[in-house]
Amino acid sequence: MMGLDGFLNWLAERRAQYSPSTPPIRWKLWAAITVVLVVLAMVFRDSALTIAARHQPHWLTVLAENTTDIGKSWWSLTLTGLVFIGAMIALKLVTDAAARVRLHYVATASAYVFLSVALSGIIGNIVKRIIGRARPPLFDAEGAFHFKAFSGHLYESFPSGHSTTDGAMAMALAVLFPSIRIPVLIIGGFLALTRIMVGAHYLSDVIAGYSFGLWYAYMSALFFAKHGFSLKPPKG
Repeated sequence: MMGLDGFLNWLAERRAQYSPSTPPIRWKLWAAITVVLVVLAMVFRDSALTIAARHQPHWLTVLAENTTDIGKSWWSLTLTGLVFIGAMIALKLVTDAAARVRLHYVATASAYVFLSVALSGIIGNIVKRIIGRARPPLFDAEGAFHFKAFSGHLYESFPSGHSTTDGAMAMALAVLFPSIRIPVLIIGGFLALTRIMVGAHYLSDVIAGYSFGLWYAYMSALFFAKHGFSLKPPKG
C-alpha cells in the first residue's frame, strides 16, 4: 500500500511529466477583482439589498426558498462520492480496454467535482468562523458591519457557504461540459443570489463565496491537468 511519501513522490513525478504542457495557475488578478467587487458591495449595496429583500414580490421569495438549498454540498458530495466508488469497483472487474478508459474518466471527473466542492467548502467554513460577520437577521440590531469571531451560526455570514458550493459546482460543470458553460455559470450565479433573497447573506458574502468557489474549481482543474489527469471525455 502506498504511503504518504510514496504518494507525494508519485504526484511529483506526474507533475514533472505533464506540467510543462499546461497553462500556469494564475490567481492574483482574480483575487484583485473579487476584493474590489466585495468592497464595493459592502459599501454601496449590502444594506440596501438587505432591506429590499424584505419587500420583494412573494413569488420571488417562494422561488428563492425552493431553490437556495441546491447550494448545500451534501447532495453533490454524496452523488460524486458514490459515482467514484462505483467506477473504481468497476475498474477492478472490467477488462475491456475501451470500457476501462471510460471508467477512468468517470472516476477522475467525479473525484474532481468531489474535491472541488469539499475542499472549497471546508476552507470557506473555516474562514467564515474566523471572520465572524453577523448575518442579515441581526441587521436591525447590529448593522452590516458587526464582527464576532467563533460566535455561532448567526456570526458566520462572510463568505456564503452555499454560494461557495454554487460556484464550485458551476465551474466544475463548466469544465466538464464546456458547451453549456455560460448557462451553467448564470444559473449558479442566480442560485448564489437567492441567499440574499431568503435573508441569509449580504451581497458581498455572496460575491466572495461564489468567486472563491469558481476560482477553487478552476484551479483544481488546472491541478488535475498538471498531474496528467484528463477531464476531457474519451472519444468514441
